[in-house]
Amino acid sequence: MPGTRQPLALLEAKGKKHLSRAERAQRQAEEVRLPKPAKIPPPAWLLEPLKKRFRSLSKQLLEADMGVAQLDQDTIARYLIAQAQYEAAVQLTQQALEQQDEKLAAEWSGVQDRFFKQARACANDMGLTLTSRCRLIAPPAAKEPENPFLQLLAEKERRQA
Repeated sequence: MPGTRQPLALLEAKGKKHLSRAERAQRQAEEVRLPKPAKIPPPAWLLEPLKKRFRSLSKQLLEADMGVAQLDQDTIARYLIAQAQYEAAVQLTQQALEQQDEKLAAEWSGVQDRFFKQARACANDMGLTLTSRCRLIAPPAAKEPENPFLQLLAEKERRQA
């Protein structure tokens, strides 16, 4: 079973696949390239207290240049909502534990776990976790071996100049 399709830049950086010019051109034409926006505005449906966090996070994602685009607006907002709900569930779980109400603590702990999983899924989609960033980073391009003939020609040109 073949693996997931990788971008052309990643294939070339790995240096493990040799494509003809026609294959390279076709592959480049098929790749989706979204323009990098100057900034990403928060969606209208996002709660007002989360809009400041949205602007801060979207600015960091744009500065990191990890391919975030205008289409990621909803994913960022969903992440912030899940994170805020997770934080609220943590507080309610802590309160239940302080009151020694094990049943209520168990209920809130389950809710807390659900919001954690939602936030983690969105974070993985955007490259906010260490493992997801490792998958996004392309290895450095392999250095092409120097051609001795080209070196001699370059040296000859330097001498004549």
